[in-house]
Amino acid sequence: MQTLLAQLKVVLAPLFELYGITDPLIDKAAVRLLLADVRIVKDDGIVTIYNRSTGAVIFKGSLRNLAGGSFYPENMPPGPGTPPSTCASFTYSTWGACQPGGTQTCTVLSSSPAGCTGGSPVTTQACTYVPPPPATCTGFTFSTWGACQPDNTQNRTLLSSSPTGCTGGSPITAQACTYVPPPTTCSSFTYSAWASCQPSNTQTRSVVTSSPTGCTGGAPVTSQACTYVASNPVTNANIVSSCTGCHGLTSNTTVFKSGGYTVTGRSASQWLSTVNSMVNKGSSLAAGTTAQNYADYLANAP
Repeated sequence: MQTLLAQLKVVLAPLFELYGITDPLIDKAAVRLLLADVRIVKDDGIVTIYNRSTGAVIFKGSLRNLAGGSFYPENMPPGPGTPPSTCASFTYSTWGACQPGGTQTCTVLSSSPAGCTGGSPVTTQACTYVPPPPATCTGFTFSTWGACQPDNTQNRTLLSSSPTGCTGGSPITAQACTYVPPPTTCSSFTYSAWASCQPSNTQTRSVVTSSPTGCTGGAPVTSQACTYVASNPVTNANIVSSCTGCHGLTSNTTVFKSGGYTVTGRSASQWLSTVNSMVNKGSSLAAGTTAQNYADYLANAP
């Protein structure tokens, strides 16, 4: 180290003078004071001398050409036995971004006077934190589409958005559709007349119109119970054919003359007895008729 200092004597003359070193090989006590305040590093042929107190570079140069190295006298220590002065002024980096805690920081770039230590650099200050705007939503999940409305649109609701905490974006919650009106159930009807009563004791009618317009379904009453009355197959000609063999028959009053007296206005049961008696005596009834048919006809004939 003393050999290296001897080589640096010329380029570090101000530093050597500060510590009273005239011959590094002789002034060993002064050299020890110097080495207490500086640090000498030799790495890959490059010699660098640092101020131990501040870390600043005092000298840097090639071992093969020390005279061509760079000397920074402003970074020298204050001298043997002299405590470094307290830094009084500082230069700073720009303030960093305001943090969520409401503070921002900077770093000290340099201090003065040269070789000083300590001081009270202000590297933190209060600020007003403004949260960054939330991200715009780019992904969405939706409910199923609702029913098509009369204005030919259908809607759905937004269930979730991504990324988390996002706002805005362009969710599609409406689309065009073709509205099909629901069928209306018929509530009132007009009918045809009731048809004749059938042997099944029912009679029917048909729906003529329904309302409201365009309706379908409903509960129209097109059938009802009735009492079927079969038509009497006996005719006046049957009476003449079956009865004139024994009695005379007037054409309008259905009066039979027998034994010198007139029979008129009899009931169907009375006529049934007479007709059966006639049949027993050889009278024949028209095909497809019964004695009751004859009795009913005679009881109701004009």
